[in-house]
Amino acid sequence: MNEKIAVVYWCDTTGHAARSIPIASELEKRGYDVEMAGGGFGEVFANLNGFELPDLTDLTVAPDGGGSLVLHTLRHTIPRGVKRLKDLFGWLGEEDPDKVVTDDILCVFACAVTGRKFYRIENWNAKMYSFPLKQLYGFYDWFTLRYGEKIVMTSLWPEEDAPEGRARAGPLAQVGDEEVEPYDVLLMPGSWDNEFDDIRKRLEDQGYDTKMVGADDWETKAAMTPETSAASVVLCSGFSSIADSVVGGTHTVVWPNLFLQKGIARGIEDRDIEGIETVWSYDEAVEALERCLESPCETPDFGSGAPEFVDHVTGQDS
Repeated sequence: MNEKIAVVYWCDTTGHAARSIPIASELEKRGYDVEMAGGGFGEVFANLNGFELPDLTDLTVAPDGGGSLVLHTLRHTIPRGVKRLKDLFGWLGEEDPDKVVTDDILCVFACAVTGRKFYRIENWNAKMYSFPLKQLYGFYDWFTLRYGEKIVMTSLWPEEDAPEGRARAGPLAQVGDEEVEPYDVLLMPGSWDNEFDDIRKRLEDQGYDTKMVGADDWETKAAMTPETSAASVVLCSGFSSIADSVVGGTHTVVWPNLFLQKGIARGIEDRDIEGIETVWSYDEAVEALERCLESPCETPDFGSGAPEFVDHVTGQDS
């Protein structure tokens, strides 16, 4: 009987599903019995990759339209979080997996309470935070290492040593085989738009062929690497978008918005990684794109970190 492994991603924003799908796909490729759960924004991508998900309660941490975070937390996040936790207890009990791979904090808690073997997906670290989040995140790491098996960190510097209880893998991206005609620029704004619409209009006024994820003319894809590979240059913000871009082998311009994205951007700058550059303003972003369109920029050399990640989960890294 094949070992059953559950992959459970956090439901708020699509990036959590984007990095979990390559793990689930790699596990299936190796013959494991995989059950996936998560819901929320990423469910459509999971479905496109052949995964049917259970009906778990989803939630969002930040309010839409800039409403009160406190009221949103009290009225939405906490009550729906309690329901999601209850759903997870029930689903894990029904599926009874041998191992769980997750980046869902509620799933981490459910696994710890029920004594299930679990591995946590991570691309942040406590050093990227300030007080009090740094201390809270440090406690989350301690809790994971106390009750879980390992924290596997996906990053752009997988060759670096990992702290005790942790392991490293490369960027997680779903590699697709769709044929896409070459074009100039792919814009990947993520959940928060850094004036990407204006940049797209400016480039198209200059005659460049552009695409933008989430725009009215964008069609949802099962895998982003065919699109990133076909572009001459990519502008993005979040880590999953960076992963899709570098695994696609395309010069990547990172314009961070959220403070955690800025932490990753500073990590890129500290290491001077080939084929990736960071910008911090609208003007810098446009200048970087125009420079690479006028004269091709260097490209990154990354494979998907999914095989290495799965090695850590299955014990094949020893």
